Amino acid sequence: MPPMRRPRRKPLGWDLFGEPYYTDPYAAPQPPALHVYTRDTLPAHLRTPRQIRQEGLEPVGRPAGLLSWTPQGSLWPIERPVWDIRQAEKPLPQEPDLLEILEQEREQD
Repeated sequence: MPPMRRPRRKPLGWDLFGEPYYTDPYAAPQPPALHVYTRDTLPAHLRTPRQIRQEGLEPVGRPAGLLSWTPQGSLWPIERPVWDIRQAEKPLPQEPDLLEILEQEREQD
């Protein structure tokens, strides 16, 4: 049996038994890159969270893209995430806070 050759690439580290490993078992897969839109190319169904909340909805899931613009006098563009308003959901009703209920009862007494 011929001797084992060492791999040419540099390992990320070694396990408890001294064996090299080349991939990070704990690394999460990278999400796909988001499409970047300008004001002119932004589809009508993609909106910022503020615009979605003005409709009485909440954005759901990960953003569908990025809205990019360069303000006048700025050197770098600003990028903000945009969501699909067709997938937005109505927010759950807010229950009163327990502390607020206790304060109201104290005021009534």
